[in-house]
Amino acid sequence: SEAEQARSEAERARLEAEAARAREEEARGREGEARGREEAARAEAEAATAREEALTMRLAALELGPPPAAPPPATANNAVGGGVGGTFHGATLPQKVSRICAHLGLDARSSLSAAVAAANESTGVAAEGGLLQQVDRLIALLFEAPRQAGVRCSRSRGWC
Repeated sequence: SEAEQARSEAERARLEAEAARAREEEARGREGEARGREEAARAEAEAATAREEALTMRLAALELGPPPAAPPPATANNAVGGGVGGTFHGATLPQKVSRICAHLGLDARSSLSAAVAAANESTGVAAEGGLLQQVDRLIALLFEAPRQAGVRCSRSRGWC
């Protein structure tokens, strides 16, 4: 009869709709899993990038080596404002800034000028002269003057 045929078609349509809803739910589940894997991969990439940056800064500090046991003799080349001798001889400006930031516990990932400004502020040094002169002055203050005076740090200023 026509009614039975209509019931049969309605039942097939209901079953098809249920199957379609089940496939849709399954697809949503896979989509959620994919989103979760994507977020985990993104977090892993961010952590790896942060680790790479930290290791790069550490490497730059290690390439400069530890400060010498005795201060270098005073010459025009390593005077404040001039070139820096001793441990920093031949170091690039970014290496010097990285070493200063590591010594003061500052983040050296910003621009060189921002890192030097933060180091100046941390040590109370006036930002006078060019960037190279400021860096040389900081190196003399942090690495040469304390050794020459037998002082290893200035806790009153918050740096060692």
